Amino acid sequence: MLKFSQKQKGIISLVGLAFTYASFGFFTRYLSVSFGFFQQLYLRILAGLIIGFIIFGRNFNFSKLKKTTKMEWVLIIFRAVAYYLLGAALFNKAVLLTKISTVAFIGSIPMTAILGFTIMREKTSLKKIGYIALSFIGVMVISIQNISDIFSWGRGETLALMSCFFASLSIVFRKYQTKLLNNIEITQLQLFFAFIAILISSFLVKEGLPLSNWSYGVVFMIILSGLANVLMIFFTNYGFEHVKTSIASNILTLEMFFAVIFGFLIFKEIPTVKEIFGGALILFSVIKMNKLE
Repeated sequence: MLKFSQKQKGIISLVGLAFTYASFGFFTRYLSVSFGFFQQLYLRILAGLIIGFIIFGRNFNFSKLKKTTKMEWVLIIFRAVAYYLLGAALFNKAVLLTKISTVAFIGSIPMTAILGFTIMREKTSLKKIGYIALSFIGVMVISIQNISDIFSWGRGETLALMSCFFASLSIVFRKYQTKLLNNIEITQLQLFFAFIAILISSFLVKEGLPLSNWSYGVVFMIILSGLANVLMIFFTNYGFEHVKTSIASNILTLEMFFAVIFGFLIFKEIPTVKEIFGGALILFSVIKMNKLE
């Protein structure tokens, strides 16, 4: 039986995170037909919270909550709000204001690596920077349809950059959390506070309660996306606990590679030569970056 080190498990978690990221476009597209943006988002988070307790309930120690410091609570709440409310909401608004290809390009900026170098003071090298740049080029090759799009800058582009920053900030701040709470406990607490924040936002924009447009297909998709939410937060917490931020950022560019695969398997979109080339650059960069470690 294969035995993996904590770091190897962290790398596997990050590959799983990239795969999970790639699936969210499908869930959002499906559920947005039946519900408002905040509605479908908090329904997915609530489903994730319930599924998380069903699967991992035995690993959640409620007695630890009394020992949790104020700073730890602040970190958890901040990371939940930054990841979901600021990251997800700003991204959705940006898509409505500008081209999807432009948003995809801005989202591919290696923000977690940049924050890792600046905030976490991680050691860097020319090879690391080179491989991160190579994966970024791979994402550009896949996502950008018209090179002139990236030189126009407006409100939508600004919101997309803010979305990328806040989501990455939430991820990077995992390094500041103590060992008191395990990854499952942090995951469940993040989902809980994210649910509260998104629910309040839904009421503030007067979306109302999601009482109509229910079907077996919708229920199934909410459950499936809830499971994806649990895995996403767990993979984030576990992966960034055991892997350097710069390495993790590089691995997450696999999202675009998996997105091409999803497009082929689910939407029957045949990959173009450009997408295959971009995916090859990403894979090469991720493999070489990990060998460097």
